[in-house]
Amino acid sequence: MSGGRASSSGAVLASLAADPGRDRHGLDLARQAGLSSGSLYPILVRLQRAGLIEAHWSAGRRAYRLTGPVPAAAARRRSLRPALLWLPAALAALITAWAVLARPADVRLSDLAVYTGAVEGLTHGASLYDFISAGNAPFTYPPFAGLVFLPLAGAPAVALQLAWTLATIVTVAGLALLLGRPAAPAYALVLVLSAPVSSDLKYGQVSLFLAALIAVDLLALRRSRWQGLLIGLAAAIKLTPLIFIPLLWLAGRRRAAVLAAATFAGCGALAGLALPADSWRFWTTEVLHVSRLGYITSVGNQSLNGALLRLELSAPLRSAIVLVAGGAIAALALHRAARLARAGDWFSALVLTGAAGVVLSPVSWTHHQIWLVLAALLPVRGPDWARRAWPALVLAVMLLPVPALGPPLWSNARLLLAITIAALLPLAPRALPSRWCGGATSRTSAPGLDFLCLLRRADSRWCSCCAPGG
Repeated sequence: MSGGRASSSGAVLASLAADPGRDRHGLDLARQAGLSSGSLYPILVRLQRAGLIEAHWSAGRRAYRLTGPVPAAAARRRSLRPALLWLPAALAALITAWAVLARPADVRLSDLAVYTGAVEGLTHGASLYDFISAGNAPFTYPPFAGLVFLPLAGAPAVALQLAWTLATIVTVAGLALLLGRPAAPAYALVLVLSAPVSSDLKYGQVSLFLAALIAVDLLALRRSRWQGLLIGLAAAIKLTPLIFIPLLWLAGRRRAAVLAAATFAGCGALAGLALPADSWRFWTTEVLHVSRLGYITSVGNQSLNGALLRLELSAPLRSAIVLVAGGAIAALALHRAARLARAGDWFSALVLTGAAGVVLSPVSWTHHQIWLVLAALLPVRGPDWARRAWPALVLAVMLLPVPALGPPLWSNARLLLAITIAALLPLAPRALPSRWCGGATSRTSAPGLDFLCLLRRADSRWCSCCAPGG
């Protein structure tokens, strides 16, 4: 067998070896092995004649599987291929981490410095909310977050920064795997290159960890009695995840919503017992001081409130617009998200609710906007050009520094994207594009979905067309 044939045959065997017990159709094998159908089928015939694979009819189509143990060459390809697929994301993460950690010490991972500085003061009897960093940044989280960060007090700065950066990168990989194993390396690459993850790494933020908790709660624990626990924990550390509790309630997950609310209240009560003065101060005073959250008029703040601040509207008028318009957008998003969740599409429900949080929150910094990146994977309903253009538009807005192009449109581009996702974007039923999941039986697919199908194979844990009962 020539070198080219051997290489192609090895690629086919490696594809079959990836899941030895499952029947594989020719189109699936061609896509995974990177071969045309004209090249694939002669290889399948040769492998069948050699006794390495067997073929039979399944669901009206020819299906193939291995007849015995994985051949050594295929096993080697199988072991090397995942590492090669993850290489671009790993290189991007390494370059980003180097750029972050090479910054001057006084500005390196500045939000992490706020966490550690506040809890170090706490260990010496000071209030969490008296701390002001060298960059004029105060501690703005609920007091329970102070308890969570307390083990960081006194840690060597450089070692902590390295560990925090590594943990953030590992969380990106975990989130990519949660979204779907086959395309996880592509997801990880896009996430690492996105503005929210870059900002999270740059500032040493906790936002990505909290987003991962929420995603695990809604996607991985949706059939567990513990659903809601991680959302309540995330909300106790940072208030913005509170918007996911009404999603659980409206989606019919009343027990999960109660558990989330109880977890949030329990963590707050624990902080009240451990830090009574700081708890009273936060819930009666600090929580109302939005101006403490930083330079909230900058384009980094892509909330509706931030856009109105940049227009220099008066405080009463701005508050009224946020309450009425922002509240209406959030209510509509929750209605849409709950309907999607009831139909089994928890991923779309997650993204729509996260986008609503970006709109409604008084401050939505870049590292809060991870949900907008994930919106590239939403199943858009519409003509072919719209389905193809949507992910490209999302990635352009979320990977490029579009808000820096200036007012009025560009500086609010991510807010407009969040509003579109939350309230305006027409979505197709998740079961329609059946190629997005492993349970497809149709030989046809919705046109215009090839880009997303390349990036995403839905996990049967949260895809309605694969998971029985939605």
